[in-house]
Amino acid sequence: MSATPPPSDVELLLRGMHGSLTLDEGRWERVLRIARATGLHARLAANNANNPDLSAVLRRHFLSASRIAAFRSQMVRAELFQLAPLCAVDHPVIVLKGGAYLLQERPMTIGRFVSDVDLMVPRDALRAMEQRLRAAGWQTEELSAYDERYYRDWSHETPPMRYPGHALELDLHHAITPVTGSLAFDPAPLLERSVAIPGTPFRVLAAEDQLLHACVHCFHDGDLALRIRELVDIDALLRESATDDGFWATLLARAEELGLQRPLWYGLHFAITLMACPVPDEVMTALPRPAGLTIQLMDRLVPLAMLPTDPDGPPPLRARLARAAMLARYHLLRMPLHMLLPHLARKATLRLRARIAEKKEAPDDGAP
Repeated sequence: MSATPPPSDVELLLRGMHGSLTLDEGRWERVLRIARATGLHARLAANNANNPDLSAVLRRHFLSASRIAAFRSQMVRAELFQLAPLCAVDHPVIVLKGGAYLLQERPMTIGRFVSDVDLMVPRDALRAMEQRLRAAGWQTEELSAYDERYYRDWSHETPPMRYPGHALELDLHHAITPVTGSLAFDPAPLLERSVAIPGTPFRVLAAEDQLLHACVHCFHDGDLALRIRELVDIDALLRESATDDGFWATLLARAEELGLQRPLWYGLHFAITLMACPVPDEVMTALPRPAGLTIQLMDRLVPLAMLPTDPDGPPPLRARLARAAMLARYHLLRMPLHMLLPHLARKATLRLRARIAEKKEAPDDGAP
C-alpha cells in the first residue's frame, strides 16, 4: 500500500482555519506567506493563539496580524457608529457581510479582515439615502457618463462612496445580485426577514440569507481569483449555524424560493471538498446538481483559480487560464451576451483611448 503524501502548504493553511498547527519553522514560513497572500494570516493567528509550539518570531508575526485585523474591525464599528444617525429612517437599512458579522459579534469575525462597509436599502429609497449621505459629506469618485449609467441602470449598487479622510469605502446596495444578472430577483423577501440589531438603526439578513448571499457573492458575482477567503466565510457561517434548529430545512426552502440553488450547491460543494465542512448528505441530495461535465470543469477550475500558488514566482499557466475562464464565466453570469459584448467593447475602447492620451501627455525625456 502506497504511503499517503504529506499535505501541501495550501492544505495546511485550510486546516489552520479550524485549529492550531504543529509545523517546523520552514513549513510555517511557507504557510504564513500564502496566508498573507490570501488575507488569512490573522485567522491563522487567531487559531494558533494558544499554540505552545510557536517560536518567538512567529508569535510576533501573528500578534501583528491580529492587531491589524482588530484595528480594521474597530474602524468598521466606528464607521457604523458615525453612520447610525443617517440611517435612522423609516425604511430598513441592512448591514451586509463583514459589518453584519461584527454587529452580531459572530466568532468568525476574530481575525477576519474587513475592507469596506456594505449597506442595503429598498430600491425606492436608494436615491434618498444616497442624497442623505452626500449631504453629510460622503463623496464618490468622478465617473464617466457611461460608468455612471452602468451603476444606475445595470448594477445592484451605487458607485462606491468615501468620507474624506476615512479609510473605508461605503457600498450602498439595493439588491444582492445585478439587475441584469441571470439570478436577479426581487430582494423584498430579504428585507422582510431581516433581523434588527438592538440599540442601533441597523438590521442584518437572516442566517440563511447571509449564507446565500455569501454563496452568491463568491460563486455568481465574482471571478474567484484568490477568493479562498470567501469560501472560508461560507464554511464559518455553515459551522456556526448548523446547530440551529431547522437551519438546513430553512436554507433549502429559502434557496428554492429565491432561485439561488445553484450558487448554494457550489458553496456547499466546495466547502465540503476544500474545507471539510460537515454538511449533511441529505442536504446535497436535496439540491439540484449541475450537469456532470459542468461539475468536472468546476472541480478542476475553481481550486486552480481560488487557491494561492507558489509565492516565489508568478502563477503557473494552468492557474492563469483557470482564472481567465472564471472571469469569463463571471461576465456571462452578470450580463446577457447581447449587452455584455457591447459593454466589453466600450470599456476596451475607453481604456485604449486613456492609454493613448497618457502617452501623448508623457514628456519626451530622450529629446535633445
